[in-house]
Amino acid sequence: MRFYEGNYQESLSYLKEALKDPGLAETGKKFYDLVDRIYQTAGKFKEVKTEHFLFRYLEEKDAILAEYALDTLEKAYHAIGNDLQYFPRKPVLVEVFPDAESFCAISTLTKNEIETSGTVAICLFNRIIITSPRLLPRGYQWLDTLTHEYVHYVIMKKTYNRVPIWLHEGLAKYEEGRWLEGISPKLPVSLESLVAEAIEKNYFITFEQMHPSLAKLKRKEDTALAFAEVFTVIDYLFNHGGYPALISILDDIRGGKSPEEAVSLATGVPFAVFEKNWLQDLKQKKFRRIHGIQMLPTKLQETSAIVDDVESVAEIEVKDARKFAVLGDLLRREGLQNAAIIEYEKANKKAGNISPQIQNKLAMSYLMDTQYAKAEEILQVALEYYPEYPATYISLGELYQRKGEYDTAIEFLSRANHINPFHPGVHKNLAQLYQKRDRKDDAAAELRRLMMLTQ
Repeated sequence: MRFYEGNYQESLSYLKEALKDPGLAETGKKFYDLVDRIYQTAGKFKEVKTEHFLFRYLEEKDAILAEYALDTLEKAYHAIGNDLQYFPRKPVLVEVFPDAESFCAISTLTKNEIETSGTVAICLFNRIIITSPRLLPRGYQWLDTLTHEYVHYVIMKKTYNRVPIWLHEGLAKYEEGRWLEGISPKLPVSLESLVAEAIEKNYFITFEQMHPSLAKLKRKEDTALAFAEVFTVIDYLFNHGGYPALISILDDIRGGKSPEEAVSLATGVPFAVFEKNWLQDLKQKKFRRIHGIQMLPTKLQETSAIVDDVESVAEIEVKDARKFAVLGDLLRREGLQNAAIIEYEKANKKAGNISPQIQNKLAMSYLMDTQYAKAEEILQVALEYYPEYPATYISLGELYQRKGEYDTAIEFLSRANHINPFHPGVHKNLAQLYQKRDRKDDAAAELRRLMMLTQ
């Protein structure tokens, strides 16, 4: 109980006493070792509290996460609470683990499972657990991820953890953007393309295959497809009954009905018919198939350098495209923007117009050549295909800053912070923009964050 409350020290103390009983030694030792391994990191955590959350972190640089995270979580508390009709009474524990080893320990996942599935957060042991976005060179959509895991927490509490994984993950995926006002749930283009491909090939991940965790699926593409599928299941349920239907399903499961019974009652048809109707509805939708769209990799490792997407060519998968991009880089460094544009255009064509690395390079050359309309057009396409790619937001921020559209520039740079708050240039530019808009408090906050990263 103490461990589930996040009180590691008392948990270890009780477990030590338990180990004195020979009958408890074997099982007790296994649990003791787990708690002790986690405590090596968690015992040094610093804490920040709000009304509904207790946020813990270790590394000094990760202190920058607290303000963003707690603001997002408090918004999620109200939005998700209203949607699913549940508000946790006790403060929710949120812990940021600073490295791959400690996250593996607390999540009970292997590093291979994490990198294959793309898992960077988990709701487990009565808390929300995330990896620091500092561990990925470009960060990740960690504020959406925090909300995603908070939805899991709400479902767990509301239903006594009786909900199957497909429903758990479907609701969490559907609701993960609800902390932002005016955002309607929408399937990202990369997942839309996976669904289109699944329909073409008649290849789907079944609800049974999803159990016990999507992180246990063997291929990253299968994990992503499973997320896409369960999102569309919730979308189907929502379109036929709104939040009252979703709430009734959760309430019925809480009351002791099976998930199949609860869904059947909400939809008015047997569960097997519901599955058949959902799949038939899915196949009638016109999902876009984008050939060659990438699933960006998840590699957990400490990184001290910011990845410069404009300079980097190593991640460009198409060999011929990479060659043209290298030549474009050489020309751009010499200030030959028009010549660089020609080579980047060739690279972009070879890559099928869907490489975020090349799109950002090409857009920045157009930007330097003051061809703002063309730069904006390319960046908007990159944004649609890869909303998780922070360089695009940074490039758009620079574009609108040059055009004198400071509020729009602030909006895009702020969205870059939602993915990677560890980029000093973003905080520096935001501080300058806030000064120009006479928002002195906001400018001071950005300078303070910049100091946190650079001192």
